[in-house]
Amino acid sequence: MSEVLIRLAIHVVSLLVVFYFIWNVHSGFFVAAVIMALILALVNAVIKPIVLILTLPISILTLGLFVIVINILLFALSFAVLNAFGYHFDISFGRIALGWLVYVLVSTVLTRVI
Repeated sequence: MSEVLIRLAIHVVSLLVVFYFIWNVHSGFFVAAVIMALILALVNAVIKPIVLILTLPISILTLGLFVIVINILLFALSFAVLNAFGYHFDISFGRIALGWLVYVLVSTVLTRVI
């Protein structure tokens, strides 16, 4: 149980970095980061395996690079669900892609450190 909470905390901190530095959200973003971390965990647990199986042929053709596109789209889906919770951030697809990249880098570094 504590490992799950540590992983959730790592993802929340990573999302806080993305909210603050990439998306320029400076107030009221802690609760949004916690909600988005939970949404992202749910999307990665339920939707991502199905999408990966359905897109396996194109992933093989692109030597796995299409998986990056899938991850960015699932990150955008999580962000859209977060907007449905009442957090209305106006962010373009490019900033979502940059946010995903920073999120992955920060969460990877924090996971290796802890």
